[in-house]
Amino acid sequence: MPTRRRSHTAHVRLATRTASRRASELLLLALAAAVVVSMLVLRPQPVAAQDAGGERCRCAAPVLPTRWSLFLSTGGALTQTDGLNALLGAANYFAVSDDLISVGGGAFTSWGPLRLGVEHVRMDAGEESTPAGRHARLEAHYTVATVGWDFRPRGRLSLAPALGVGRGLVTLGVGDRAGGAAAPTAPAPTFAEVLATPGRTSALRGSHWVFEPMLAAELLVLRRADARRGITVGVRGGYRLAPNRADWTYRGVAVTGTPLDQASGPVLRLTIGVGGR
Repeated sequence: MPTRRRSHTAHVRLATRTASRRASELLLLALAAAVVVSMLVLRPQPVAAQDAGGERCRCAAPVLPTRWSLFLSTGGALTQTDGLNALLGAANYFAVSDDLISVGGGAFTSWGPLRLGVEHVRMDAGEESTPAGRHARLEAHYTVATVGWDFRPRGRLSLAPALGVGRGLVTLGVGDRAGGAAAPTAPAPTFAEVLATPGRTSALRGSHWVFEPMLAAELLVLRRADARRGITVGVRGGYRLAPNRADWTYRGVAVTGTPLDQASGPVLRLTIGVGGR
């Protein structure tokens, strides 16, 4: 009877997480569609504006293409956690979520249609804890240099496909309320051994390369038609790729028996900042 109850609980938890993932995907798509539609339906009366190079642009007076920006971002992302959750489940932890909330910031500047920038993103999947006192938390961050090409450098909507390349770090924090001795670093432990004896708290960290193709859309909103600087609003959607498995360490020592998951998945971020034309 206890075995049947545990099996039923596991199935309910799996169904709940599957529904949560589908809801998150729908939310990301809805946010992207809402932002893009809102950009396209802004219809101020167009006037002829002259840029710094002497070329004229038939742009809406208060809403112009963004040529540079310093911005903050927030949004969501999905990542692979199946292999990690299998190891956590074997060590009597609850599964961690594959939905992550992201916050970050960045900047870009343009030379003609060419756009160069940098962006830093931090993500958090939250913490899961069992009634027995074992807890696990999944976090990640990465920094990428970006290069893009603006398809509409003098249109009302700046639309640029871009590619980000950089390094990322995944951190799995685990612990046991009962405390006890944590896994030693000599000899080098396996991933499962760290999970089995985490002590009060332990951290496993996995570094990896990041490739992030994306589509970025920005608007520059000005208070006056002759202003050169204003507020930028935008949206960035894409897919984060980690072509290789993460190199996991524990207290600076490489561990074996690591999960096969890659830090890959769709991303969506909304941005707001300051910029100019």
